[in-house]
Amino acid sequence: MTLPSPTAHKAAPPNRAMGDELERFKRDVNLTELAASLGYRLVDRERSAGGKWHGSTQASVSMRNPDTDDKIIIRRDRDGHWTYFSVRDDGDNGTVVDFVQRRGQPSLGAVRKELRLWLRVDRPRLSPQLYRPNLKAQVRDAAVVNSMYAGAASARESRYLAGRGIRSDTLRDKRFAAAFRVDARGNVLFGHLDPGDSSRVVGFEIKNKGFTGFATGGRKTFWRSATRPTDNRLVIVEASIDGLSYHQLFPHPRARYLSTGGAVGADQLEVVAREIAAMPPGSEIVLATDNDVGGDKLASQLVAAAGTAATRRHVPPTGKDWNDYLQSLERTRPHRREHRLER
Repeated sequence: MTLPSPTAHKAAPPNRAMGDELERFKRDVNLTELAASLGYRLVDRERSAGGKWHGSTQASVSMRNPDTDDKIIIRRDRDGHWTYFSVRDDGDNGTVVDFVQRRGQPSLGAVRKELRLWLRVDRPRLSPQLYRPNLKAQVRDAAVVNSMYAGAASARESRYLAGRGIRSDTLRDKRFAAAFRVDARGNVLFGHLDPGDSSRVVGFEIKNKGFTGFATGGRKTFWRSATRPTDNRLVIVEASIDGLSYHQLFPHPRARYLSTGGAVGADQLEVVAREIAAMPPGSEIVLATDNDVGGDKLASQLVAAAGTAATRRHVPPTGKDWNDYLQSLERTRPHRREHRLER
C-alpha cells in the first residue's frame, strides 16, 4: 500500500507533544487495517458464511500473514489503545507503535513518520473486507479472571510443558508448585498477580502447543514464583516457561523468578520496578531476557527500573530464549547443570 507524502509539520515542544502524538497513534491508528496493509489476512472464522462480519462489536480479531505464517490477535483495551500479541512469538506484543517497530522500523523517529501517514484523512483506504473497521473496547473484570484461574486445576504435571523440556522435578519444586494451573483443555495458565494483593490473580498467560494467549479482560502485571525472605537473586524473563527453564539449567537455592509476559508498558514497568525494590538488600537482579531486539529493549528498561540495584544480563548462547536453549540441550545430550554459563 503506497501512501502520499506527508505534509510539513510545525515544530512542537518535544516532551509533551511527542507523548500526545504517541497516544494518538495508539488510539486512532486502526491496527487491523495497518496489519492488512502489510499482508496480514483475517482468519476464516472471523467471517460468517456470507462473508460478512460476525458483528462490529466483537472484542478481538485474529489475523495471519500467509507469507511468514505469523498469527496475531488484535484487540482494543479499555483506554482505547489498539493492542496485539503474536501467537508465534511471546516477545512480540504491545501497541501499534511496537507492531511497527518489530516489522522494519527500529527507530522511534521512523515509526512516528510512518504512523503520521495513517492519521491523514486523504490517505488511500483498504477494502473494508480486509480488516475490522470497529472493535469493541476490552472490559477488565478482575473478579471474573480470578475466578477462571481458580477454577483450573492445580497440577504438578503437564504434557505441554513436558514437551518443552520441563521436567517433573522442576514443576514439583516448591517455587513453582502453586505458580501455574492447567485447565480442562490442557492449557497451562501462568497467573499474573495483583500488585496490591499477591494472593489474587488479575490476568494469566495461556500456553499450549501452537498457541499463546492472555486472559480476556485480564490485566498484565507479572508472573512470579514463590517468594522467601532468604531469596537474594531475582531472575527476570519474558515468558514464564523461560523462568522454569532457567531454574532447570541453573538451580539456585535462593532465587525467585519473575516473568513480564513479553514487552512492557510504563504502568507494568512501574509494577516490576516495585518487585525489584522489594528484594532484600544486596540481591542480584539477573536480566534473562530474550536474545533479540525486543529482549535488548526490555533489558535496558529493566536496568533503568532497577535504579541502584545490581543487575547483569544473561542471554542464551544459542536460540532466542532460555527454553529454546534448554530444548537444544535435551535433544543433543543428557541434561546437566551448565556451570560454565552461570556467570
